[in-house]
Amino acid sequence: MNEQYSALRSNVSMLGKVLGETIKDALGEHILDRVETIRKLSKSSRAGNEANRQELLTTLQNLSNDELLPVARAFSQFLNLANTAEQYHSISPKGEAASNPEVIARTLRKLKTNRTSTTQPSKKR
Repeated sequence: MNEQYSALRSNVSMLGKVLGETIKDALGEHILDRVETIRKLSKSSRAGNEANRQELLTTLQNLSNDELLPVARAFSQFLNLANTAEQYHSISPKGEAASNPEVIARTLRKLKTNRTSTTQPSKKR
């Protein structure tokens, strides 16, 4: 059982790394740095580090308008990916497929290369 949860943790970690690479490519290193700073401060704060809790609050309060939405979306997408990995893990027979994160990585790479850009249709006046 612990091995199955290890596979789940491995998949979530791999998905987080892929998301980080995507954020860096699409939005730049600055946004990724903000996300990582907030993630690390949050983790430390949950562990009881009061100084990091205060730093986290200050960091969140000082996000610019241009940073706020991409940072919020990054955390939202990570939670979506983690939930997807958990669902995949729970339906995989005996967790066998869940123990192979390369299958998920390969699928995500295909999705990334097949990504298309959409534009909003213009309104007729």
